[in-house]
Formats: sequence, C-alpha cells, structure tokens
Amino acid sequence: MSIMALAMAGSAIALAASRVGSSKINTAQEEGQRRLELPDAIALLAGAIAVAGSTLGAGYALGSVARGGFAAAAEKPQLTVWLLIMGGLAEGIAVYGLLVAILILGRI
Repeated sequence: MSIMALAMAGSAIALAASRVGSSKINTAQEEGQRRLELPDAIALLAGAIAVAGSTLGAGYALGSVARGGFAAAAEKPQLTVWLLIMGGLAEGIAVYGLLVAILILGRI
C-alpha cells in the first residue's frame, strides 16, 4: 500500500507540473481539456505531500514497532497481540494521509 500511495503522489505532482507549465492555452481549450490554474495546482501538490508524508511516516513507525515488538515478543510471547495492535495503528497514519489528500482534492 505504501508504494502505491507514493506512486500516486508522484503522478499527481507530475500532472500538476505538466499542466501549470503549459504555455499553449489555446490548444488545451480547443481539445476540451481544462487548464490547471495555480490554486488547483497547489491543491494537487498539497494532496501529494499529504500522501507522501504520511506514507513515509507510517513506514518509519511500522519499522520501529516491528523492531521493538519482535525484541519484546522474544522475551515475553504474550506481547505478540500488542505488536499487531501497534502495527495496525502505525498503518493508520498512511490511511489518514490518504483521506486528507482525498478531502483536499475534492475541493478542486
């Protein structure tokens, strides 16, 4: 899921860069495409940053949980359930970032 979210964020940044940097306004209007204005480009960039940041944060949190959780589970096997719970909470960070990006992009 993390790699897919980062790929979507990268494609959103590339889309914003290609539409804003376009100097051919007439051809975009003739083809029926909507030209991306600066506030819309900033919204795309903000959505991409939200997804990329939350995905990187979730990856770091999940790595820390796994490292500490496996060490604790080796000493006390009863802590395995807590390892799964903390891993799920760490993955929730990526989901929240994706929801924020959807809310931002819904305003365009």
